[in-house]
Amino acid sequence: MLDFFRQAPWLTRRRLAAYPKLFLLVYVASAATWLMRSKGLIDPAGHPIGADFIDPWSASWLALHRLPQAVYDVPRLWSVERIAVDYPNVGFAGFHYPPVYLLLILPIALMPYAWSLLAWTVATFAAYLATIWKIDRERDALWLAIAFPGALVNLTNGQNGFLTLGLLGGALLTLERRPILAGVMFGLMSYKPQYGLLVPIFLIATGRWRAIAAAAVTVAMLAGLSLAIFGAQTWQAFFASIAFTRQVVLEQGGSGFEKLQSAFAAARLWGFSVATAYALQAATSLIAAFAVIWIWRRTANFALHAAALATAVLLTTPYMMDYDLVILALPIAWIALEGRRTSFLTWEKSLLAFVWTLPLFARSLAGHALIPVAPLAMLLLLADIARRALQVTGVDGRSGGATTA
Repeated sequence: MLDFFRQAPWLTRRRLAAYPKLFLLVYVASAATWLMRSKGLIDPAGHPIGADFIDPWSASWLALHRLPQAVYDVPRLWSVERIAVDYPNVGFAGFHYPPVYLLLILPIALMPYAWSLLAWTVATFAAYLATIWKIDRERDALWLAIAFPGALVNLTNGQNGFLTLGLLGGALLTLERRPILAGVMFGLMSYKPQYGLLVPIFLIATGRWRAIAAAAVTVAMLAGLSLAIFGAQTWQAFFASIAFTRQVVLEQGGSGFEKLQSAFAAARLWGFSVATAYALQAATSLIAAFAVIWIWRRTANFALHAAALATAVLLTTPYMMDYDLVILALPIAWIALEGRRTSFLTWEKSLLAFVWTLPLFARSLAGHALIPVAPLAMLLLLADIARRALQVTGVDGRSGGATTA
């Protein structure tokens, strides 16, 4: 029985070619049923289609109408959200991003909500697929990316996980040959600052000074431009809103601790105090940071460096939602590429299959069974990357497009 998972003989190339297509058939059938039961832009559960897209669209509308500071005002943002989907009973969705994100999303309200959501989805999904294709140019790998449950969760939520993945993956893919471009993309990630906690540590530890400088300049320019366009009042409103986001959304689980997938959320789900949860998160973050630095020092294999960082950026923040699990597509692709290039380690194929399906059940398992499995799964994935680093010391892993500009 153990051999079934230790070697995973059932996970053959033929099945890997067939399984994603079966998943896609289920997705399409489910989506068609869901859309047919929806009324206009409201789904059967009473939520907007692309539920989490409503707050950036409404924020864009306010910014275009010269009211950027109002994106952090609950009544005013909520009033626009009702207009966006023409539904007075729509639930409130807060805008928890810094004003630099307004620069990126400013044009989206130039189109009606439905058309804007479609354009956003197509553009960011294309960036996601292009990034995975750059890592692994196998057709089967692309099908696995299309059918990845993390992509489905992000897509149905109308979220920006594809954009985050595209920037992080693009930065890592260009880091060695075009460090300034990589730094710019790292800097653009500042719209979601919780995922930039580990990046400066990684860049400093690896001595990538040109990338650090480019990232710093990009962040400074974005902040300055947003200040010039949207005014100091918008930044003041954002800083005032941080307390609400921290206390209500994160510490009190306003979005649901089952939706949050961090070590912090796992502790809160189990009833631990806020202080204990932060302590567990700090320990997890330190483990992840040390693992990334150790892997870099242990091996010259850049694919393992990139896979470790992509995994660790999720582990080092307490504010990580289930739709951001789409970022796991990056380490899965790099490790699978290494497995094909050399050979898969024991348990590795089963672990990759488990992590690939993780976004499909992580939220419901945490919500119904109080089993927050995502942090453990990501730690196991990071441990597997470290195990590979032990076995491939000195091997240059820059094949498969990992450093292609």
